[in-house]
Amino acid sequence: MQEPDVVVAGAGHNSLIAAAYLAVAGLRVTVLEARDVIGGNTVTEELTLPGYLHDSCSSAHVLIQSNPLMRNNELRLDRYGLRYVFTDPPLVMPFPDGASITMWRDRDRTASELERFSPGDAKSYLNLLTEWDELKAHHGFLSNSPPSASTVDSDVGRRYARLNARSAKEVIFDRFEDPHVRSLLMWLAFATIQDPERPGTGILPMSVTAGRQEFGWATPIGGSGMLPQALRQLIEDNGGSIVTGSPVTEITVTKGRASGVATADGTRYPARRAVLSTIHAALLPEVLPEGSLPASFVSRVRSWKPGLTLFAVHLALRSKPRFKTDGGLRGSVAGAIGSSDGLLAQIEAHRSGLTDERDPWVLVVNPCEVDPARAPNGGATLKLLTIAPRSLDGADWTTEKHRFATKLVELAASRMDFEEDDILALTPESPIDLEERNPHNLWGSCHGGELSAEQSGVNRPAPGYSTYRMPVDGLYQTGATTHPGGSVSGRPGRNAARVLLADLGLDPDLVVV
Repeated sequence: MQEPDVVVAGAGHNSLIAAAYLAVAGLRVTVLEARDVIGGNTVTEELTLPGYLHDSCSSAHVLIQSNPLMRNNELRLDRYGLRYVFTDPPLVMPFPDGASITMWRDRDRTASELERFSPGDAKSYLNLLTEWDELKAHHGFLSNSPPSASTVDSDVGRRYARLNARSAKEVIFDRFEDPHVRSLLMWLAFATIQDPERPGTGILPMSVTAGRQEFGWATPIGGSGMLPQALRQLIEDNGGSIVTGSPVTEITVTKGRASGVATADGTRYPARRAVLSTIHAALLPEVLPEGSLPASFVSRVRSWKPGLTLFAVHLALRSKPRFKTDGGLRGSVAGAIGSSDGLLAQIEAHRSGLTDERDPWVLVVNPCEVDPARAPNGGATLKLLTIAPRSLDGADWTTEKHRFATKLVELAASRMDFEEDDILALTPESPIDLEERNPHNLWGSCHGGELSAEQSGVNRPAPGYSTYRMPVDGLYQTGATTHPGGSVSGRPGRNAARVLLADLGLDPDLVVV
């Protein structure tokens, strides 16, 4: 058996995307995955009862739709059964006072919803989307290439930079006045789990809202795991291989160059030309020989800030639930619960080591609305996602996760039409559980950590190493700890592949299926 040209450590969606581009370019690729299932945070599995298929982490594949991978169908993954539904409505937001907002893919129809609360806010919403139409090409340019310290000297570039330097809350509160409308925009802006009061989040009210507006709650039929399965087939069709149950514990270095990896069982996989890692950047010093990384790099990644950490509840239900709106019950794949004030209070509680069920930000994912095959006998799966601290003040997750999960379920049930008797099974997951399932969810952060100024752009994962090339020759990095960060965008994977291919003398623009 010939040695692979490239060994890939980890089989999350970004590393699989990179491996797919490399394999299509004619390189021999071997991907090693610690778990028995590939996908990282894009996995669909039975978490409650047999036959009930849950997306254990990601559910919406919105950001990846504007990636050239999907936008231009570069890898033709639809050949392998990957199919998306751009849901309409994208989401429903019921409020405790009985009011509700339904977001529709038709922006004018959504504006009509907002007009019931404030005619001025309806106009501001359309203006927000129009402004994004002018900025989105620049945003795509920044996201689909390695970051640069130089800025784009153009009117659009300057406008984008000024907007993004602000906080999401500032942008929303400056443009919208009604508390219901503000709550919707704050809920959307928080989708990437970044503190909306932190400068540098000002683009989120536009980018996230416009993405949902255009693509709905982009739902892969069959579950989030259909993306990695399609990539697996493509990699194998192009001569690559994927080995599961093989956690990488060492990246070997020979004469100053990454030369392969070793797995927990002692198996060694040499790499002729490069190693591509999706091991969390903060853990790289643990798998590389001592002294192979600069002290400045080690210091930076070991002080990695996880940001806001997550808590999830997975439910198996007797039947498909609907959301309560002021116009009656409405089916939707996604539901929004929370308010602007409640979110800010919850973030403050998180900093104090406390859970907060008073008025939390909650994402409700109800995939059987468009994909009924995910549950047997007319049943349904439901996921509730919110934030919670990894380390609790005065409590322990072994007991707190069940108490907190019960409160979240009660809240969701009050905004939907299911009751306690409809729940067949329930599985709560604390930040510790999320990390145990996927080590890339370090400290329970599923989005690659905080996207603050010191951990984003040219500083991600560390200053001087934002181009996917690590300090060791022949070692490349991808995944959520690289630019542009977490979520299912596929951009770290595609970007890393293009850099690696160019370094090997291959034109990434000529890689076609």
